[in-house]
Amino acid sequence: MAVRAPGLMRDDTLYEDKDVQEALKRLPETVYNDRVFRFKRALDITMKQQILPKDQWTKFEEDVPYLMPYVEEVIRERKEREAWMKK
Repeated sequence: MAVRAPGLMRDDTLYEDKDVQEALKRLPETVYNDRVFRFKRALDITMKQQILPKDQWTKFEEDVPYLMPYVEEVIRERKEREAWMKK
């Protein structure tokens, strides 16, 4: 509920370690821009101490993992690179 009320998606709340930062670089521009918009909107309504209208909350069926496939790919590549370096 705390994520949906300001209009964020679950993947928006991931801790930005090196793997997530690399995954963010791989996002399509439109997906990245949507993410930035959600952050700006959430920051704006938080600063105004308001809540989004319920019709603008992130709906459960709309909360798809848009970033996790990229994060998993980055982690897989990193582990492969580390294994290669050990040989």
